[in-house]
Amino acid sequence: MTRFRFLPLALLALLCLASCDKEKRCYVPIGDATCQLDPNSPLYAGLNSCDGYEYLVGGYNGIVVIRTGWNDFVAYERSCPVDTGRLEISPDNGNLILQCPKCGSRFSTFAGGAPVTGNTSPCYLYQYGTYYDGRILYISNY
Repeated sequence: MTRFRFLPLALLALLCLASCDKEKRCYVPIGDATCQLDPNSPLYAGLNSCDGYEYLVGGYNGIVVIRTGWNDFVAYERSCPVDTGRLEISPDNGNLILQCPKCGSRFSTFAGGAPVTGNTSPCYLYQYGTYYDGRILYISNY
């Protein structure tokens, strides 16, 4: 009889573990984003002004780089965390929003890649590391 005294506790633990799996998980595939560029070059005209952006090859589904200040940049993976669709910039009242054409999820580029209110996704966008030395912009996933 003492062999089965932990059985109710074990069943309760299994029930809790099974219910935890219903949470929506975020998965953003990333690839190698290691690159460097001169953001003041005519090749990257979109980055020549604040709030300008450029799409780059790299990562998993591409990278979008946004100049947020004269010496400040952010770089996001263009994969939607909901269904890995390729995100596109969608201007919205002066804000740059990344939107998924597949599921309609929207993410604010000025709020660190946060999902916009009303989204079905609780996930943030994956943000690559950036370093600007005053001449060259370095982007990496480290």
